[in-house]
Amino acid sequence: MKVAKNRSGVITFLAPDFALIEEHLSLLDKEIGKCLETGELRLVIDFESVPYIDSKGLEKLLEYYHQVRRGGGSLKICNPSPLCNEILNVTRMTDYLDVYFNLENAGRSFS
Repeated sequence: MKVAKNRSGVITFLAPDFALIEEHLSLLDKEIGKCLETGELRLVIDFESVPYIDSKGLEKLLEYYHQVRRGGGSLKICNPSPLCNEILNVTRMTDYLDVYFNLENAGRSFS
């Protein structure tokens, strides 16, 4: 399990390859923390390889959202599976996080 990190201009793309559940969140925590420390505040989390998100994962996403916003940045989600997209919608996380269905649109949304 890992979180791939790719930077394009001022946008940082993070791609976890695991379910966002309590047992695995420390991996994403570490990468988000590094981004915050280095001032990388335009973040996209690519859900392409995220099969599921539980309540702890949702709490962490909301926490990341607030941390990034306090720093003057923005956090977005892209490529959620139908299940993850439904979870994000039902829990109203989409009231906070913009969701895109491809990386290009997510990246362009920062301009």
